[in-house]
Amino acid sequence: MTQSIATPTSRPVLFVLALVLVIALVFGLRAAFEKPSTELKTALTADKTAGSVIEVVDGRRLPGTGNIQIEDELVAIQRVTKDGSPVNSGILLLGNPDRFKIVERGAAGSSAVAHAAGAAVKEPGTLFFPENFASFGDAVDGLFYLILWITGIAFILTEAFWLYCLFAFWQKPGVRAHHSDGNHKLEIIWTLIPAAILVLIALLQAGMWREMKMEIPPAGSPDVFEAETAAQQFQWNFRLAGKDGKFGTVDDVPTVGELHVPVGKKIRMTQRSVDVIHSFFLPNFRVKQDVVPGLAIPVWFDCSKPGRYPIMCAELCGLGHTKMGATLVVHEVAEFDKWLAAESDKWQGENEGQDRPDWSGGSAKIWWWWDSNPMATKYQGDSKTR
Repeated sequence: MTQSIATPTSRPVLFVLALVLVIALVFGLRAAFEKPSTELKTALTADKTAGSVIEVVDGRRLPGTGNIQIEDELVAIQRVTKDGSPVNSGILLLGNPDRFKIVERGAAGSSAVAHAAGAAVKEPGTLFFPENFASFGDAVDGLFYLILWITGIAFILTEAFWLYCLFAFWQKPGVRAHHSDGNHKLEIIWTLIPAAILVLIALLQAGMWREMKMEIPPAGSPDVFEAETAAQQFQWNFRLAGKDGKFGTVDDVPTVGELHVPVGKKIRMTQRSVDVIHSFFLPNFRVKQDVVPGLAIPVWFDCSKPGRYPIMCAELCGLGHTKMGATLVVHEVAEFDKWLAAESDKWQGENEGQDRPDWSGGSAKIWWWWDSNPMATKYQGDSKTR
């Protein structure tokens, strides 16, 4: 028989030791998953021209696309191979972890300046979130951290108690185990406390949920910009109304892999899936919405700063799921109006004279399917066919 290592007088000390051990483990894990930081291997001039390539020291943990922070400047980047091709698979990442193409200097309103080799490089944001640029982002983050504190404290206490029991109640020779039928009072307490916590969380998140999912900004408002999203394996298709302001006409502007919007607007999107369930995820705007076949689903967010931000698919949708990324490009208003007018004229010139199924070039089948199979979606205060 194994002797117990704890006596009744030493058991409180044993519990404290178990508690300290679990807390140390938690902080160790936090340190292991801290946001990565490194430094530039090559110098970077103040030239804002996109397309130059930089190298960093050990860039494996930096994002493959999105923003990095070089000293005080935000830089939009794309990890590339030696020949400049995007790194979009784990195999390519192994051989090309440190090379990035500059997509935009001075992103999100920061200033573009020169940086010497050795300048500090890090991924902006916190351990759990990238930078927030949405009006409701602070509420989302606050709810997340509240739940994290509650579950974190519960985890630490339960794991410490488990370790305490493991050592404090080892089998003793000649001692029979005590049989217990339970403690109803204790069981009621540990049922009511989690129930009360869940009710509290439900009440705290109700307003945020209503703002994000139910109070969709109405179409036609001067501060609202509309877009459409068609998800398919394994790419994001977007469509904007052209200069006539209507969808389904010759001057519609289709894009693949890039969603262009103006800054300072509430972006109201209708999302549909061509094949399987996808999930539209904008980390910097705290937006995540499943895109389900057979449904036209509304989603909205607002943009406070120009820049380039990653769009991901957060639902396993097939073998190419990890490649299903896109970019949100937020323009200054004047710049966006100029871009949209040029793209609208281009597509109107290409589509005029074409049969309707052939509009939109390589996206023709997608948008012909969309317009030929309209679906009703319920927004705040209206019911539109999409």
